[in-house]
Amino acid sequence: MTADRSQAALLRALAPHVGPCRMLSAESRDWASALFVGARHRLALALEGADAAARAERLAAGLEDCELAMRGGFVADLQAIARIEDGAAMLGIEALTIEEPEAEPVRPGWRRAG
Repeated sequence: MTADRSQAALLRALAPHVGPCRMLSAESRDWASALFVGARHRLALALEGADAAARAERLAAGLEDCELAMRGGFVADLQAIARIEDGAAMLGIEALTIEEPEAEPVRPGWRRAG
């Protein structure tokens, strides 16, 4: 999964939790460790609606504890920061997404243990 596809999957996973918003900026880059492959993301969202400020504060306090369902991967780390300025509610999100490894195929002629 590329950083762009991973970002799209992350945004889909966040949508039910964040609610009405507008993307201010988004930056994603591929990431890898010795064991995992994924992407790092930095998002800035302008929350919309009458409850935007309260929602931003609530999300900043608990978004990292939400179960974010991502097809083909998972959110390994997430931080959210709320900023309320002149009545506008903004939410900054930094996240690390990890691709789920594909199952190793069973090769013909090999027997499974057990």
